[in-house]
Amino acid sequence: MKKRRQVIVAGVICGAVSLGMVSSIGYAAGTEDFTLDEYVVTANRMKVKANEVAADVTVINQDTLEKGNYSTISDALRDNNINVAVTGFASYPVINGDSRVLVLVNGRKMNWSHLVVSGDDNAINIDSLPVKNIERIEIVRGPNTALYGSDAVAGVINIITKKPEKGQSTTVTTEAGSWGAWRTAMTTEGGDKDLRYSFTYDKQKRDNYDYRTASGKKNEFPDSSYDKEYESLRLDKPVGDDTLSFELGRSQQNNGYGIYLTDPEAGKVYGSGMKIKTTDLNMALTYTWDAADTAGTGDYVRVYRNSQKADSPFAGTPYEHDLTNWGLQMQKGWQLDEKNSLVGGFEYLNEKIDEENDGVGFNRTANTKSLYAEDHWQLEDGWSMNLGTRYENHSDFGGDVTSHVSLNKEISNKTNAYLSWGQAVNNPTLKQRYANSPYWLGNPNLKQEKSNTVTLGINSQLDEKTNVQASIYQSKVNNALDWIWDTSISKTVYYNVNSEKRRGLELTATRKLSDQWSINAGYSYSKIEKADADEAYANYIYNSRPNGYQLGVSYKQDKWDGGLTAQEVTGRSTTAYTDSSYVTLDLNLNYHFNNDLKAYFKGYNLTDEGYEILSSSVGRGAYAMPGRYFVFGLEAKL
Repeated sequence: MKKRRQVIVAGVICGAVSLGMVSSIGYAAGTEDFTLDEYVVTANRMKVKANEVAADVTVINQDTLEKGNYSTISDALRDNNINVAVTGFASYPVINGDSRVLVLVNGRKMNWSHLVVSGDDNAINIDSLPVKNIERIEIVRGPNTALYGSDAVAGVINIITKKPEKGQSTTVTTEAGSWGAWRTAMTTEGGDKDLRYSFTYDKQKRDNYDYRTASGKKNEFPDSSYDKEYESLRLDKPVGDDTLSFELGRSQQNNGYGIYLTDPEAGKVYGSGMKIKTTDLNMALTYTWDAADTAGTGDYVRVYRNSQKADSPFAGTPYEHDLTNWGLQMQKGWQLDEKNSLVGGFEYLNEKIDEENDGVGFNRTANTKSLYAEDHWQLEDGWSMNLGTRYENHSDFGGDVTSHVSLNKEISNKTNAYLSWGQAVNNPTLKQRYANSPYWLGNPNLKQEKSNTVTLGINSQLDEKTNVQASIYQSKVNNALDWIWDTSISKTVYYNVNSEKRRGLELTATRKLSDQWSINAGYSYSKIEKADADEAYANYIYNSRPNGYQLGVSYKQDKWDGGLTAQEVTGRSTTAYTDSSYVTLDLNLNYHFNNDLKAYFKGYNLTDEGYEILSSSVGRGAYAMPGRYFVFGLEAKL
């Protein structure tokens, strides 16, 4: 099987390279230049040059998003070397081997703290968010509780949407692909000095997908079809030098609910014939002033409300939920002097869950109040330092203080090295503590997960053509949460593991070989160990990416751009996964008829690999990923 993969990968790469030399084809995601002269906002809650950020940051910019022709956020993350766990009905990010990742849209929380996705309580279905209205995505690895609160244990992903521009423009996209897939999307924006608007509509459908089993057999994954629709609206109203913004996002999904395969070789699914119907509605009103303030991207006050309603019977057992989050955020920045910037703020979040599981109701509410401050100092000889702290009071757990300290050295205007230490807190969910359904018994004695993480890293633009990023990290989580199926009561029960250790590294490099050719490469290492009270540490067998490799090659000239991205994962436990390793190869081609019309072609998993990213105690191969598939599309600017 492995030899077959290697032959296919080598053949496809050689073929694509040859084709690129003849026809000027090529583009690999992630090869857009991200220089240390750029600014990022997520890592410090203020606008800071990349070479002053003491964190491992990945930026997926608008050019990469447009050239990648992504239909989902998970596609964009995965193509840029961010691990994404995928089930038949949801996708969620994993950073540093950890799913405790906070997902933001323009700085506001999108996670549902009391929602479970295939046994993962830290999850968000990131594909419930539209991709067509995104300006950039900033991924910050490492603990960010001191800045953003609970859930930000492993990192933060901030999805920053496009600001409407004056004038009038409309972009229409249509595509079709394997398994009866089709998509229609439209984005229109415009306005004048008094009011600017942006509206996006995106409709996607697909039948059940095929997968390859461990024995090489090709099966259909029952109830893996999807039918989803996205709408988003943004209105910006200038008020003197200030801005009043209103954002509205809605997604509706009526997807197959084949939760997992009970017998991958036979193509049998748990809960055959089920549908999961969800409607998400998110609203935010933001007033921003002092936008030109060098301490940040502007001071603001924001009120927002997120809601999700779902009807998702679990293997025939009735289940419905109504989730609501509403929050208030205020932030102010100060440029204290030429070398000292300070940002502080207040946040309030009310989270409510109302569900009915097999006739048993569950209704609970939690409130969180937070104060935070982040101080950025530019010291002598290229040194800078960040000090951050947050006080967070949760209605269940009371008050906690988390802090972080980082030291950055600007070795040159193209190279910086940093060392950081940060604390993190993760609160057990309301369901973990109080559920009492036919299948789940809460444990009110659960403690908060608390961690400390140290990160050492370097970023360097070696020359005009080469960029390198490297970081190593080590963390320890006390009172880590886990669960068991208690056979004595036939229910799921959560408990606190004594401790959990994580360590690893991230390495990425990009190189522009010529005006036409570029390459990018990446490697990640993740080791996870857990220990109960009286036991030694043992490897966590469900680690989905102990070693991850990525290689991309791109070519761009005249009317063509496109490329190949190869990914390999090794070192996985064959107790949890069907194979210790897998290799995938993705292809993306664009042909530009003119500045306003392009055609594109995408090929995914060209190796036709049989693999899964997410494992489960139900058995190996339960969450089989799609086999080889293709998409063809057209995009026109009107």
